[in-house]
Amino acid sequence: MNYFFISNDFATGPGFGMFSPTHLLTLLFLAFVGFFIIRNYVKSERSNRKTIRRTIAVIIVSLEVIKDIALLSTGQFTLGNFPFQLCGLGIFFVLWDAFKPTRTSQALLYSLTLPGALMAELTPDWVTNHFINLFVWQSFLIHCLLISYVLCQLISRELLPDFRELRLVLGVMVVIVPIVWVLNQLWATNFFFLEIPVAGSPLMPVHDIFGNFYILGMILLVLLFWMVMYLPWELAKTMRKASKI
Repeated sequence: MNYFFISNDFATGPGFGMFSPTHLLTLLFLAFVGFFIIRNYVKSERSNRKTIRRTIAVIIVSLEVIKDIALLSTGQFTLGNFPFQLCGLGIFFVLWDAFKPTRTSQALLYSLTLPGALMAELTPDWVTNHFINLFVWQSFLIHCLLISYVLCQLISRELLPDFRELRLVLGVMVVIVPIVWVLNQLWATNFFFLEIPVAGSPLMPVHDIFGNFYILGMILLVLLFWMVMYLPWELAKTMRKASKI
């Protein structure tokens, strides 16, 4: 099979390497793409922003559908290609938020989709594939759009993180994570990386340190990420209140 159509799951390497010059230059290019999207969004009238959000959502869904069609047509589709990874669910969170935004959809996007997509771009599990490859670029672009979608609202202050809304996120995750775990056992998949982390990712040292208690380590890491993500916003709120006294 032509290397352009080999899926990330079936790639055998050597690939382009994590944090290689190729990877870093790609991240720089994607940063420019994201900057262009965010700049255009922030400068747009409020009435046009809804259209931009919905356009991004439709493009994200289209990229996922194109990937699945390509996998099916080349006989490479596996159970692990269902969108039950964290960023796969992020596709549905974006679609939900673009058409029926709620506090829950925004909390899910900020607390889960944004850090998940950032980590996927920084420590991709598709680095063993050829750089000039349909699935590699689909992965890079879809994660770039997920990040851009959240940052558009964050920078325009349409999304204001509030740690109290984490209870909404936890309510959703209490339902989703057990389902994902069961699917992993039934299908021998690795959704949410609950079974084994990506080499080179922040989850790898967690796995090495916690061993059989790896999932507990993941929970602690998520809590640490959330503290870093929400603490600056809470400090800013406290300082604003103090300045008014």
